[in-house]
Amino acid sequence: MKNHIPQSFGLPILKHMLDMSVYPIETMVRMHKMYPDIVEMHFPGNYSMFYVSNPTLVEEVLVTKQKSFHKDAFLKVYASAVFGNGLLSSDGDFWLRQRRMAQPAFHRQRIETYGEIIAHHTEQFLAQVVPGVEFNFTKAMNQLTLDIVSETLFGNVSDTHKYNISHALDAVMDQFSNDVLGMLSYLTKIPFTRERERRYQEATKVLDDTIVAIIQERMQSSIERQDLLSMFLAARDDDNQPMSIRQLTDECKTMFLAGHETTALTMTWMMWTLLQHTHILKKLQQEVHNVLGTRPATMADMAQLTYTEQVIRETMRLYPPAYTISRHSIEPVEIGGYHINANKDINLSQFAMHRDPRWYPNPNTFVPERWTSEFRASLPKYAYFPFGGGPRLCIGQQFALLEATIILTRLIQHGDWQLPRRQRITAQPSITLRPKQPVMMRLQTTFTSADDMVTSHQNDQDANDSDGSGD
Repeated sequence: MKNHIPQSFGLPILKHMLDMSVYPIETMVRMHKMYPDIVEMHFPGNYSMFYVSNPTLVEEVLVTKQKSFHKDAFLKVYASAVFGNGLLSSDGDFWLRQRRMAQPAFHRQRIETYGEIIAHHTEQFLAQVVPGVEFNFTKAMNQLTLDIVSETLFGNVSDTHKYNISHALDAVMDQFSNDVLGMLSYLTKIPFTRERERRYQEATKVLDDTIVAIIQERMQSSIERQDLLSMFLAARDDDNQPMSIRQLTDECKTMFLAGHETTALTMTWMMWTLLQHTHILKKLQQEVHNVLGTRPATMADMAQLTYTEQVIRETMRLYPPAYTISRHSIEPVEIGGYHINANKDINLSQFAMHRDPRWYPNPNTFVPERWTSEFRASLPKYAYFPFGGGPRLCIGQQFALLEATIILTRLIQHGDWQLPRRQRITAQPSITLRPKQPVMMRLQTTFTSADDMVTSHQNDQDANDSDGSGD
């Protein structure tokens, strides 16, 4: 006897289209609370999707029964102009071939060499910050991580190429910001948003043309380099065949989004939240002072930076850049005793799962201290999955954690950061979880010694701390 799957029809006629278009995060959280295992959500046009809210079922989809699922149609059809057939969107034997070819670029020894690049660009960013002057921290982090991924991926990239890539990625992300017309276009395949679609097509062409130009320039160069592109160019599959130009382009676009956008968002959410919790900031400063003094962090320091790791982990719990994962069943499959037909979409929301009170006391509160070894051992494995899971666990996970650690600790070492005013920042879901409003920040003073770090906030009042949830 199979378990019955609850049904949720939403509003008359519109069903869940309006919910998922205008309030997608709130809708996921609501479904998560109402249905502790799974629910089938209905939309216009006889379309429905399954929303999964149980960590055990998530593990079945991503790990134990992952061969019954492929990536969803959103990435393969709606976003194909961006990701093509890269690691994020490809499936089956082709994906496995590409993953194996790309894996050496992300081995620990290789990632360690990227630390100096991350630290160098962070120093360049800090040198440009004028104390006392308010600036757009969101934009600054996007530029910093773009500079980092440009050098680690391509080596030396011209400012023109970086400008083209940056502006093209912004236009691409705007295309996938949730709204009613966008959802209608997705469900009906009718281009209701023609002007936005035109900008999107132009942006993807610029992105393709720029990356192809960089690849061709590299192929014509005799200079040996140690960046990711060099490793991709040298990689061979089991038949001793290299990646095609088209595949190189798709993989580079994927790496740009994964290595640029996600870390920039983590840094933005993290600093905005930290500056609202001065007691947490002071504790972080003390650890950075004790472990690093004034020198930049390296991968070898990460084991000692335990509170730093907890801060990053807690930020990614509340604000996972990849806030939802979708899969498409390619055959009939059973998960948790529930039967799923072939050709059905399944949604797994990190954002909602990470705020589930079944697993997290005070789930909307920023509490890095919760991440003790005992707490982590008590969590169901897929109650926390900011980097996905199973065979498709994010290939750049260790790089992202190193990058966030180096940037965060260097910001903490550099000076006294402040929010110019109390800012109400809300989450805007696109392909990633972006702040809808720019996070404005100010460097109040720079530190002249390591000791400045731990004394800068001694007179701060913690009474103004908020929960930082941003909901």
